[in-house]
Amino acid sequence: MKKSVIFCKNGYTHGIIDFYITSGSETLYLFSQKFRKSTYSRYSKGLILDDAISFKKVHNDKAITNVIRRLTGSISYIEKTYGIPIMNKTISARSA
Repeated sequence: MKKSVIFCKNGYTHGIIDFYITSGSETLYLFSQKFRKSTYSRYSKGLILDDAISFKKVHNDKAITNVIRRLTGSISYIEKTYGIPIMNKTISARSA
């Protein structure tokens, strides 16, 4: 199974970045938030889902910690709304 990738890019509004997830061949919008340099530099090139929601390399950066919290909630919403298994726990629950 192909890994999901989380990435962000500059939004159409100045000072806003938009977060997206690519799962398989689909790219879905997650949320927007105020631009933070640390957050943009971490997610702009894309991160595999497991790395994107990991607190290990955050180094107490509150902006990234808040993004991780928002990511998990947004991904859960996408899974329920579109019926797409993205997170490992959802994938393993469906296969059992």
